[in-house]
Amino acid sequence: MSVVLVTGAAGNIGSFIADQLIEQGHFVVIVDNFYNAKLDNIREHLHRGAAALEVCDIANYRTLQRVFAKWKPEYVSHQASMMIMDSREFPFDAIDVNIKGTFHVIQAAVEHGVRRMTFASSASVFGNPRYVPVDEEHPFDNQTLYGATKIAQEALYRSWAFRHQIPWCGFRYYNTYSERQGMGAFYTQVFQKWILLIDKGEPIQIYGDGQQTMDLIHSEDCARANVAAMFREDVANELFNVGTGIETSLNELKEMLFRKMGKSVPVEYLPDDEHLVRRRQCSTKKIRQMLGFAPRVSLEEGIERYIHHMRATD
Repeated sequence: MSVVLVTGAAGNIGSFIADQLIEQGHFVVIVDNFYNAKLDNIREHLHRGAAALEVCDIANYRTLQRVFAKWKPEYVSHQASMMIMDSREFPFDAIDVNIKGTFHVIQAAVEHGVRRMTFASSASVFGNPRYVPVDEEHPFDNQTLYGATKIAQEALYRSWAFRHQIPWCGFRYYNTYSERQGMGAFYTQVFQKWILLIDKGEPIQIYGDGQQTMDLIHSEDCARANVAAMFREDVANELFNVGTGIETSLNELKEMLFRKMGKSVPVEYLPDDEHLVRRRQCSTKKIRQMLGFAPRVSLEEGIERYIHHMRATD
């Protein structure tokens, strides 16, 4: 059994990482400030003694350093982050958490002898793609502060973690979703909004013509990618795209929801949002070849789980 510290482990992706690590017999130190997380995501693990909770803001280095000193983790998965919309609204906080906080996590790992790290980056580093499917060599063309902080995160791992000889793997998540996510997701918040409105029989809104696409990947699969890399000593200092390689348009998504929910509602098409990326589709070649990773949760299954969860907790 290893001690694994997971930042953001009460959140959308981090909680699935905790699930999978605990299932493999590891002890998880959950570091979260509950900015965009739910205690229900981890409650059972805490009750069983399979994990410990440290309420901590990674922007506060002294507090974080004490957590590392207390638990002496062998591995770290860094998932804590400000989201896209919050980064736009609170830019100073985004810099503090996403950039300074990432440096704090790496530095604490350096000081306390962590063996290996994984971390969350984002497809936002690419911006509007010049070609699809987007591979890992696609140039950065980000136009959001959130994407800029993710580019900076990657640079910190390439430099500071590399300098101190801590092997790492980073994951550029595409459009992540799950029944555990909060409302901070810029693109996939449509799941929650649309399901609620459809159940009420109220119109849903789409910005643009609905032809813009997402590469929808369930958070459980994003977690699986992290866990696959965590203990693979033959794969180090690599960045991977994490998606399905399948484009789904907003029009296709709403039709799928109508079908799964057994009802349809009017659709209001609004002027396009200039901040939206028009197409998202990633190449899965590298992660498939190097980690043997392939998503397991289909969009059909993921939507069914999402609808069931929202109706059960309504």
